Amino acid sequence: MAGAALLAAGCGDKKPSVSKPTATAGKPAERPKPPGDAEQMQNLLLERSRAIQDGDVERLAATSTGSQQVRDRRAARSAAALPLASVEIEATSTTVGKRSATMHTLTRYDFDGVDSTFAIRSSMRFIKTPAGWRVKLDRPAGIEAPWQRGAYTVRRSEHFVALTPKGLKVAGFMRDLEAGRARMKKALPGLKAPGRMLVVVSRSNSDTKALTRDVRALGTLNAIAEASVNENGPARRVTSVAGQRLLVVWRSFGRQDHAGRRRTIAHEMTHASLVRKTSGRMPVWLVEGMAMYTAGDPRYGEAGALLSGAQLRDHSQQAASKRVLSLTALGRPASMVNLASTPLAFAYSYSAAAAYAIAATHGRKGLLRLYEGFDSEEIKGRPGRKLMDRVMRKTLHQSLASVQKDVDAFARAHAEIP
Repeated sequence: MAGAALLAAGCGDKKPSVSKPTATAGKPAERPKPPGDAEQMQNLLLERSRAIQDGDVERLAATSTGSQQVRDRRAARSAAALPLASVEIEATSTTVGKRSATMHTLTRYDFDGVDSTFAIRSSMRFIKTPAGWRVKLDRPAGIEAPWQRGAYTVRRSEHFVALTPKGLKVAGFMRDLEAGRARMKKALPGLKAPGRMLVVVSRSNSDTKALTRDVRALGTLNAIAEASVNENGPARRVTSVAGQRLLVVWRSFGRQDHAGRRRTIAHEMTHASLVRKTSGRMPVWLVEGMAMYTAGDPRYGEAGALLSGAQLRDHSQQAASKRVLSLTALGRPASMVNLASTPLAFAYSYSAAAAYAIAATHGRKGLLRLYEGFDSEEIKGRPGRKLMDRVMRKTLHQSLASVQKDVDAFARAHAEIP
């Protein structure tokens, strides 16, 4: 109707009427609001993520201020040499004041060609500058990412991506990794191993402490197979695995000959390959004994000697070392966690005796049946003596007491008394 009226007016003698603009049409456009504090800091985290991923020194330094810029420049230079596929930083909690703020963050990252994703946690402090919010302090809350620790050389083989400290001589290391993995595969045919694993080499004890929480025996530690797992159900079965890698402590690992290095890698690759079958209620003697058996590490003689009456030079360690020489004493997942170095060495020796003794009677398949028995939902019970007895009766058709006698007899028969 409005169109028709306008047309009629245009054909007559009178001037056409002009519609008045409405108030809405004449209102100036609103200016966008500047981002709030939370949004600014989230954008800052995004910038830091991209700068680390790209190894962009100046871009990362632009997100921080003061002494943190020095640390950021060093970290970005280290990150530039790494095959980082992605880096994502997200806030898990934030407290914002007028001129300062604190934030806890989770950083997830992964590497090209590596079959796992990794994560670290950090605590950040921000201050408001004339240019906006900047990071004043980014402090790891636990372990550090490799680029935070130092500069690395990247080495590759068919099944490993290794980060070795820049300048550290590691002749033959990649061959040792592959040979150790092959030894594990030969000992446990059919077991699926990780496709390509990350290996991080630490130069010193301080590096090791920064890169792992498992530092219970730094003087004797050669390598660690690490993973973050989720467990569910009454059998505490592993349902997901992340952060899987090998940490090699070069200070002790590098002192071994190539045969020793390959045994160490076979041991840790056993842990890495069996992680999905390693129930959260499995006794530690079986976890470590299986790895020693697979690696061909016949370290049972020391336990046999102590069971046969040998006396330690350090008499203060005698009683504590003898206490670990039983399946019950090592029957829980954390039974080795707080042991001093001497009892810990005997705990490993006794674990080897247990695995070799069981394999001598039941074969490798019997040892694997026992291992998988703790992962069975059909066998009820919490970690400890009663559960071990149930699993042994079901898989080996022997009682715990009977297996204990076999293990002690095997250890004594192979005692190495100086």
